[in-house]
This record gives sequence, C-alpha cells and structure tokens, in this order.
Amino acid sequence: MERSWHAAWARYQGRSHVDSGVPCQDQVHFLRFPNGTVVGALADGAGSASLSHYGAELLIEAASELAAREFDRIFKATNNLGTIRLEIVGQLQSVLSEAATAGLDVTDSDRLRLDFPPRDTSLRLSCEVRDLASTLLLVAVKDERFVALHLGDGVLGTEVVLPSGRKAGRPLGRPDNGEFANETVFITSRSAAGALRIYRGRLENKARTISGFILMSDGPEASLYQRRTRTLAPACSKLLEACRSLPSDVMQEQLEATLKDVIVPRTHDDCSLVLLAAPHPGLPEPRHVSATNRTQLG
Repeated sequence: MERSWHAAWARYQGRSHVDSGVPCQDQVHFLRFPNGTVVGALADGAGSASLSHYGAELLIEAASELAAREFDRIFKATNNLGTIRLEIVGQLQSVLSEAATAGLDVTDSDRLRLDFPPRDTSLRLSCEVRDLASTLLLVAVKDERFVALHLGDGVLGTEVVLPSGRKAGRPLGRPDNGEFANETVFITSRSAAGALRIYRGRLENKARTISGFILMSDGPEASLYQRRTRTLAPACSKLLEACRSLPSDVMQEQLEATLKDVIVPRTHDDCSLVLLAAPHPGLPEPRHVSATNRTQLG
C-alpha cells in the first residue's frame, strides 16, 4: 500500500555567519509530484563561494524535478549507472551555468555586503559557476521504492524497523570529506560525477522496513551523527517519531526551535534538516504546510 509520508524541513543560520553577516547558505526543499513521487532535498552552499546560497536553491529545485522525472530510469539502471551519474551532474551543472550567465536577482543586502552594483544599475548580476558551489542530499520515494542522491559532506540517514519490531537508525550516505575535515565535493567540482553516490531499493524486504529518512547538512552532525561509530544518534528517531505523530504546522515549529535552541549552539556552521516519516497505521493523513522553506529562520 502506498504510504502518505509526513515531512518537516528547516534551516538556521550558523553562529559564524551571524557574526560575519553572511546569510544562511543551506537550502531545504520538499515536494509532492503528480506522478506520486515525494522528494526531500537539502543543499549546503560552499562557505568559500560568495553566492552559494543562490546556487543551493537552484540546485535543489532542479534536482527534485530531475529525480521525479527520471525516477524509474534511475531505479531500474543496471550497467549504465555510470552514464546516469554523468547525465545527472551534467544537467545540474548546466542549470547553474545558465543561471550564472543569465544573471542572478541578488538581494540588496547581499549587494551591499559583497560590494556589488546596486539594483538600479544592474537588475541581474552574472557570476562564475564556482560562485554557486553546493553539496546535495536528496531522497525520492515512489510506489514503495526509493532513490537517493548523495554528494558532499552531509549525512543521509534511514530509520528502519527490524523483524523483531525494534527500530534502528542507519546512515545510508556518510559524509564525503577530502583529506581535511572541512573539504568536500560540490556539484560544481570536476570530480562531481565520480563522487555522486546513488542509492536505490525497496522500502521493505525480509531484513527490514524503512520507516523514515533524515537528511542533515554537516552543521547538525555534531548532535545527530556519531562519526566514531558511523551511526545515527538516538535523537534522530525521536525527531522522526515527532514528525509522524504531530500536526505538520506544529512539527515545523518544533523542528525550527530544535535547530535554534539545541543544535545551533553546538556548532558554528549553518544547520539544516529534512525529515520524511512513514505514518503509523491508523493515523490520519498528514496536513502539510507550504512545499518549500527558503525564508531565513531566526
């Protein structure tokens, strides 16, 4: 039976960005498509890229549409998965390249901060593609199947129900760092196609049933991901349980408050989360708030 997934998503400006005046560079996204696909996506703009928050927003929109459109092809891919990786990265890089050439509608505050021309001088500002660098986490679910994309240093986790009935949190995609902890691969990197990880599967098999997904940027990892054991913290299951049990608007408020009051104080980085939770049997259909959350919180 097709599940009606509960979802919550939020982001919050990191303490270092508050001090420097840089806006939150994370973007989060959730959409339901007419073909029945639900997609949750998260992008963490590169701190070294001046306009990465714009690139992250463009990226999650384009990647979500691509995942819904190409879901069946990606899921059924066999020996052509390498070609699909190249196509995905190529299409997403093209979106960013076209936007960089056509120009961005940069806010007045960003123009002032970056010493760009005022709006009355130049309505749209062109840039280099590298200025839009961002990571990508995405989960698409359709007809009891899932496809996930992972690029960069975020964590893509699952909550599973074992045959015993016990729930466990398992990372599907672990952080991809370079030689140093603050290095990673972005969608604009030359190595992006080779670094993009694609996960596929059915929500239920004999060994487990996937009852939830959690996507997190590297900011919340100190609170929600245990690097030494490469496991999800117990708090992840608590967040997913709240997501499936609370009304959508209440959950949104609580998730934003959790980021602000609990997670952000433990890191200097921006923090963002996307939750997808399968409902308990017998629970009413979820009431959802607006499909995206791009307004800076706080």
